[in-house]
Amino acid sequence: MSEVEYQGLVPVRATILPARAAYLVKADSRTGFRRAIQEASTRWGGVTEPILPVGEEGQLDEWTKYIVSISAVEGLVNVDLSIDEAEAAASELGLPWVSIVHIDNYGPVRLTSHPSWLEAPAHPTSWAVSQPSSELWQAVAAGELSDEHLDLMKNQDLALANQSPDGIARDQLLGHTWLDRTMVSLNETYASPAVPSTPTVLWVTSGDDLQDNWHFWNARALSPRTFANMPIFLVPYEDVLHWEFDKHLLSSLDRPNEFSTDVIVTSLSTPEAKLHDLAESLHLRREESEITTSRSFPVTTERRKAPFSYTVRPDVRRFINFDRRYGVVLGADAHFLTGQESSVAFDSPVTFVVEGGTLVQLESRMFDGLPRRDRVASLIIDGASWRDGSLQVGAYATAKFKFDLNVPRLPEVLAVLLQDQVRSHSISDKGSLAAAFQRRGNEMDALLEPNLFEAIRALTTPRSKSLTRELAEVLGEQELGREILELAQSWAVLGKRAYKNVTRVEGMKGPEAAAALERLCELGWAERGLEIKCTTCHTSSFLELDTVVAKSKATCPACDDSQHYTRTPSGPTIFYRLDGLVDRASDQGVFPHLLTISALTRKEAHSWFLPGVDMVFHDDVKNEADVIGLYGGQFAVGEVKTSASEFTDQQLQKDVAVASRLGADVYLMAAPDEISDETRVLAERKCLEAGLELLVLGREDLRPSVTPAS
Repeated sequence: MSEVEYQGLVPVRATILPARAAYLVKADSRTGFRRAIQEASTRWGGVTEPILPVGEEGQLDEWTKYIVSISAVEGLVNVDLSIDEAEAAASELGLPWVSIVHIDNYGPVRLTSHPSWLEAPAHPTSWAVSQPSSELWQAVAAGELSDEHLDLMKNQDLALANQSPDGIARDQLLGHTWLDRTMVSLNETYASPAVPSTPTVLWVTSGDDLQDNWHFWNARALSPRTFANMPIFLVPYEDVLHWEFDKHLLSSLDRPNEFSTDVIVTSLSTPEAKLHDLAESLHLRREESEITTSRSFPVTTERRKAPFSYTVRPDVRRFINFDRRYGVVLGADAHFLTGQESSVAFDSPVTFVVEGGTLVQLESRMFDGLPRRDRVASLIIDGASWRDGSLQVGAYATAKFKFDLNVPRLPEVLAVLLQDQVRSHSISDKGSLAAAFQRRGNEMDALLEPNLFEAIRALTTPRSKSLTRELAEVLGEQELGREILELAQSWAVLGKRAYKNVTRVEGMKGPEAAAALERLCELGWAERGLEIKCTTCHTSSFLELDTVVAKSKATCPACDDSQHYTRTPSGPTIFYRLDGLVDRASDQGVFPHLLTISALTRKEAHSWFLPGVDMVFHDDVKNEADVIGLYGGQFAVGEVKTSASEFTDQQLQKDVAVASRLGADVYLMAAPDEISDETRVLAERKCLEAGLELLVLGREDLRPSVTPAS
């Protein structure tokens, strides 16, 4: 059971928003397009839901794919494609899909509410809506409720206005259409890059052209709504000339002076000459100069003035080319515990008059360091997922929200990630040694101090490597098998520990060596002593200072003969010897692992690592990794070498394959000496092929204060 730790009163940012959809429709299907409009008209935020034209076999053009990438929709709705076509399109877009007949019951897009279930503003008193028998442009401009939808909602006071065509055109200008009603209590909470205000867009369709209607719908769906303003309206060329539309349009052009050219008149179906004729009939003045846009803080008090200008047919897609997020945000506070359930509760910032569905996103520093994987999200709240870095969960739309959260510790998260990928895993022999060293409670950051690691290496008894080298020579083999290597390491432990004085520490000047060796003693990683070189049995012995103090004379511990301590004219020479556990850990190459973990946790506080893991995959393949852990919210798997020269092509291929199979985000390669550019490039190429990020820690990361030997 996890230890319970109180984290204090922690701010939480909550966002309430609908699960928005994009609709898959055959590219030439007028009926399917209209059906998608009718469905979007029944959904909170429906005016922002794109309708995607899909070609044969589920083909999508590049602009359609880009629309989805910036639209922030949760999923797809198949309107009239075959199952194979829908699956092909959904696979291309990387989103789940559901048939339109199941839109309210299955899949992520079901988590929304009908627009009428949200409290409406007092003004307007009615909302313009199209009739199923009307021209397509009217449904696109105002929204449309099918007879079936109207029948289902007959007991609700919808305050609908069955406007004439010219009335629908005018109500667009005022924001009084049913589609405008779908934006009640819904804002943009994020836009990047920063969005400027732009000219008004007057989209003209001739002959109720399908493509004009379709492109207008998607341009409006992606138009900025909170951080900037891009008024966009659809009118039929054949009719608008006979309406009193001009005075209403001109009134809407009284806007802050943040752009040049007041109106963009555009169309796919109407010849350019006719667009000029239409603009002039609306009393607009032709403008030939380049369009400029800006955004002022605060909004300028200077206004655009008549005569208002226009230009014809520039591509409006540049004004909608930004990432966006939607919702209504509020702040709350919650008392958080790790290792025990915590609760966060708050009043809904959106007023729901009927209980529907909604998404809730939660942001908190308590989630820092957690991998943004749905498996991890479900540990916090069952069924939750990550969305744009926030914890997202579906909920009933109510006046008050309350969520019980279990925020896992990083070790628990890592255990779950490993359990999902392997049949079994355990700490390796090196890992156990490293873990035992970590449990001593010493400050691991000390490894990063100047010359500490070098001093440890200088004092290390060269047992296993020397024995392994000699065994290889005797057996006449280039590489020894794993069993022989393990045997060599086991027997090497029995060897006598090495010791040195200050003058015999290679690569360091006397004062540097003295400071480093004394620091090791201060940490309890080394001990001081005197030396006896016995003239009788010719044995050299290290005697701890405590032992020396207790004795009245120097005696060889091997033969018990009286001797003298090694000395200089100034007195006895002080020698240093590593603690037994430290010596063994260093001999078996554990300290580069610990050094790497120390450097990683210094770089990123929200990190936790296992220093060596043996794994058995579900197909009985066995592998090991030197370091496995969580690094700033990413799952990292890597290899640590005593020397960078050990990162061969074969070694990197094996390491990257293990990291990839574990589902890691990052492959880590580390060594305390210089890692060459050639090795880095080789690792980058292999990681790119495997879809992994590469993290390299070399001398500049692990030993930044140490000058490399010349």
